[in-house]
Amino acid sequence: MRHFDEQAFYNKRTFEATGWTYLQEYAVDFLDWYEECLKTAPKRSGKDWMIAHDSLSKRDFWRAMRRGIGNYFRAQGVFPDFREARDFTAMTLLNSIISPMPRVNPADKLLVGDYIPKGFRTKIRPPKVFAAYSDADDLDKAKLKPGNYVIKSNHGSTHVIRAKAPISKDLMAEYKGTAATWLAGDHGTYSSQWWYRFIDRKVFIEEDLCRSEGEIVPDFKFHCINGKVAVLQLDVGLGTERRDNPVFDGDLNYLPHDFLRANKGEVDLPKGTDIARDAARAISKPFPYVRVDTYVRDGKVFLGELTFLPNSGRRKIRSPALNEMLCSYFDPIPQVVAIGD
Repeated sequence: MRHFDEQAFYNKRTFEATGWTYLQEYAVDFLDWYEECLKTAPKRSGKDWMIAHDSLSKRDFWRAMRRGIGNYFRAQGVFPDFREARDFTAMTLLNSIISPMPRVNPADKLLVGDYIPKGFRTKIRPPKVFAAYSDADDLDKAKLKPGNYVIKSNHGSTHVIRAKAPISKDLMAEYKGTAATWLAGDHGTYSSQWWYRFIDRKVFIEEDLCRSEGEIVPDFKFHCINGKVAVLQLDVGLGTERRDNPVFDGDLNYLPHDFLRANKGEVDLPKGTDIARDAARAISKPFPYVRVDTYVRDGKVFLGELTFLPNSGRRKIRSPALNEMLCSYFDPIPQVVAIGD
């Protein structure tokens, strides 16, 4: 991939010194570079793959690209370095703008099971889905046995309702209203997460992995780069003051570093973590970067979702040493790929 030749020039212009003055200029130069690279880039079949540049209108691609770069610039204080891997978040941002995505959308929570390789389908599965609807008003059509369930959307983030059946008429009306808001929202519009707009939006009801009210099942987030597990980010106590993010390397050795949030210390990894790690590695093979989110419960492994731009490409890596380690996996960095017949 040809270098973005103006990068050294823009690295001298910080957000603190210039504000938004040069964002437009940077975006124009990046687009010129990218479109020049597309002319000679290797091609993938348009039957199975898509890229933002071709799938969006010229105006929408410009907005997605500019917003992604602008979010990074404001949060990090410098323009993203797309010349070489010096910052993990910059590489995930570059990946979000230029890398191809399968037409069977991997970000769709209802399709995520399609990306489990055959050799792992007896070892990991998505939570069971009991019903899925395009209209939130249909939620009460689900024939639910008494018990605990989770209501989600397939196209967004933090869209979660924990529900206990039988559900009263008043609570169901509340759930329908919330779900209707989810379906009306465009997740990723204000970042470069363009692939969400190609998801056929639905609300769905799945099994609850929690055993009791108030329990939070830890989220095992495997950050995979070029087909390798670079880091396991264990998310414990989500939504509480006790939230903790211990991190481990690809061999599941504890790393005493802060990643995107505070690492409060080593914790014991449960049985099944190695299976989750191996499955994440296999799932990640088609992608330059993906975060594979799983849950481990009593040795059983569940696949939650695939994420391609954590925190919308804004958050800094807190540990320079960990950032450097992550960047070592970006060899090569995300490459320009064109779509052909």
